[in-house]
Amino acid sequence: MSTTQTSPKTRGFDFVIIQTRDMQRLRAFYEQLLGLKAAVEYQDFYVEYDLPDGNTFAIGRDPEATEFVPTGGVVFGVDDAETLGKQVVELGGTYVKRFGTGDPCFSEWCLDPDGNVFGLHQRK
Repeated sequence: MSTTQTSPKTRGFDFVIIQTRDMQRLRAFYEQLLGLKAAVEYQDFYVEYDLPDGNTFAIGRDPEATEFVPTGGVVFGVDDAETLGKQVVELGGTYVKRFGTGDPCFSEWCLDPDGNVFGLHQRK
């Protein structure tokens, strides 16, 4: 993908959000795993975390939802993906698999306690 071309219809993304059935449980999972501190909180329905690179990660809960469908696709840039991948299980998530062994980078792919897919990406 070229970094010099831009889309006339979007300026980028404003934030990445995943859904949860249990806000307190999922907040504790990500806050403990990644050392996140909430920047914006709205009751028990929404929380935002400002990341060092200027992006925002959010967790949301729809109290009127009748069914829950896991989401995902967010990949966090971290310094020690292997160690954090092991902590995922200790914190109630699921470790899925490593991608990119031997490449200039690799990712540990996981599921959080709600089944949302996320990755821990480490550049070598």
